[in-house]
Amino acid sequence: MKFPFVMAMTQRMKWLGPALALAVLGSPAGAQVTGPQEDVATEKTATEDRVQFDGLVEIRGVESDLDFDQGDAIDSSGVGIRARLGVTFDLSETTSVRAEAEGRLFEFRDEGRDGLETAVGRLQVTHQVSDEVQLRGHLRRYENIAVLEAFSADQTSIGARVQWQRGNDRVRATAEYREREYDTTVGGDGDGYQVTAQYNRRLGPYHWIRLDVRQEDMQSDNEPRRSFERQSARVKYSLPIAKRLRFRPSLEYRQWDYDARVAQGDPNGALREDSYVAPAVELAWGRASRGLYANASAEYRLKSSNDERFDDDAIRVGVRIGYRF
Repeated sequence: MKFPFVMAMTQRMKWLGPALALAVLGSPAGAQVTGPQEDVATEKTATEDRVQFDGLVEIRGVESDLDFDQGDAIDSSGVGIRARLGVTFDLSETTSVRAEAEGRLFEFRDEGRDGLETAVGRLQVTHQVSDEVQLRGHLRRYENIAVLEAFSADQTSIGARVQWQRGNDRVRATAEYREREYDTTVGGDGDGYQVTAQYNRRLGPYHWIRLDVRQEDMQSDNEPRRSFERQSARVKYSLPIAKRLRFRPSLEYRQWDYDARVAQGDPNGALREDSYVAPAVELAWGRASRGLYANASAEYRLKSSNDERFDDDAIRVGVRIGYRF
């Protein structure tokens, strides 16, 4: 029996499989140990401390009035599954390398829309500069993801993050450059940047308040209607209400505009501009590390657009259940 999704993931992740293998073989875990028996035991203990494997499997369901998606945030109704495997290798007490491979499948309820089969590969290096400052660089490859400007695209990105943390306060700043190839009739491509900043205040175990802001831009010379600019800001609060159960309300604002899409119904023939305000609530259960977890969320988007096709408010309800190991 053939499984198209598994076969597709295997083909798309060819480049990451050898990378994961080399990471393991290049570590003490993959090296042949010679010498006295006690040296073998010592080497094995050190290796177990330096190389860590982890993964997850997850199923999800979405019920939504929306019809566009963005990366991990599926906003169209349907069901999906994903699996991820990762390995972290500590090069020293202050530096580590991590590689991840992930496969996703999402079946849309709309019969006129094909299911989304996605492959993801990630490689990152983290360095602890001091007790308060951490640096991280990453390289990511996405095959067949849904993005704001197209139903399907491939993306390669490279980025860096700086983190400062003292006591209960943490600040992160991230910059990323992205290139996209669109699965459209024209087959165009685009590139642009994304800059994010986050402030997190820890109030206790699983108890925090967080502010995220983001600025992004995408430009396409051979398919101008894909070009856009977007800004967003969100505040989110996490409150423990029972053992392993948290209540998380949030409020988000997003606005974006396109460089070459005329707004339908606009009396002045202006280019399309959209925005929304979205209050949301979420229940999260489970540990942040390993074990069973579940998440349920509901969001109402108060939308505004000068295009009459995209000016309706919308609701999104989602459920995720998974296991981390």
